[in-house]
Amino acid sequence: MNDQSLLQLLTSEKKEQAFVKIYRYFPKVSRFICKHGGTKEEAQDVFQEALLIFYRKAKTPNFKLTAKIETYVFSICKYLWKDQLKQKNKLTHSFEHAFTKDETIPVEIHVQEEKKYQLAEKALRSLGQKCLQILSLFYIDRKKMREIADLLGFTSESSAKTQKYKCLEKAKQELKTLKS
Repeated sequence: MNDQSLLQLLTSEKKEQAFVKIYRYFPKVSRFICKHGGTKEEAQDVFQEALLIFYRKAKTPNFKLTAKIETYVFSICKYLWKDQLKQKNKLTHSFEHAFTKDETIPVEIHVQEEKKYQLAEKALRSLGQKCLQILSLFYIDRKKMREIADLLGFTSESSAKTQKYKCLEKAKQELKTLKS
């Protein structure tokens, strides 16, 4: 199966079949991570995270595959492993040498974006149910503040706006806390 067919499978209802095929790249990733100070379990975690990043990117409307899927996923794994080693202060010279920037894909940008999404997700999860409802109705369902006030039992549109503002401020503060 070629990469374009695999990509179509991944973005269709048959994504499980695509993941099964992509898993054939895991042994290469596992060898690389084990060679550079990791364990098989860490390799599995990194590979899972890389698959999630790849899947989210593949689902974006403007995604264009510019390399083989194997290269793309492996590059994401290398960046993720490098980040983990940096966090553990275990980055060795041999790994720095193995980690060249001659990749044709700006994978590091995707990894950084994914980390931002994860932080934002954590910040939103820390909000209460009412805040999540308000923000979801406004930003996802595109409801007007009047409708939100009626749906959630606010006394006026103004009080719904105030509550939405407070929820956003709380989310921003939580995000700031998570970043530091």
